[in-house]
Amino acid sequence: MSINRQYRTDRNRETEGVTIEYTDAEGNVLAWFKCKRPGGRNAEFQKVLNKKLREHRQEMSTVDDLAKEKLLNRIYAEVFAEAVILDWGGDIEGKDGNSPAECTYENIVWLFLEDCPDLFDNLQMRLNTRQPWRPEDKEVAAKN
Repeated sequence: MSINRQYRTDRNRETEGVTIEYTDAEGNVLAWFKCKRPGGRNAEFQKVLNKKLREHRQEMSTVDDLAKEKLLNRIYAEVFAEAVILDWGGDIEGKDGNSPAECTYENIVWLFLEDCPDLFDNLQMRLNTRQPWRPEDKEVAAKN
C-alpha cells in the first residue's frame, strides 16, 4: 500500500459532509450530525475561523488563560455552527426541553456550549481523525 493511499481523503466527503451517529448501548441511533470537515478542503471553515479570531484579537490579548480558553471554545462552537454542521436529527432537545430541536446556528452554539460541552468535545475528536474523510473502499462498497 502506498503512503498516498493510506492518507488520501475524499474531497466530496470533506466538503459535502459525512454523518456521525451517536448510539445507545443496543446500537440504536440516538442522534446524528451531518458535518463538513473542520479544516482540510473545507475552505469555509478556515475563512470563518480567521474572521472570528480577527474580531476577538484585542480581547484575546487582554484576558487571562482561563478566559482565553473559554473564548476560544465559544469561537469554535460558532465556527462549527457556520461552517461544519450541515444538519442534525434524532433525539436532540432544545432549550425548552422539547425535541427534536431545529438545527439552527443558535441551537448549535447553545447545545455545544451550554447544554452538552462534552458532546462538542467528542464530535470535534471524531471529526479530527482521518477515518470519516477516507475514500470509501470500493471492495467494501461493492459488497454492500
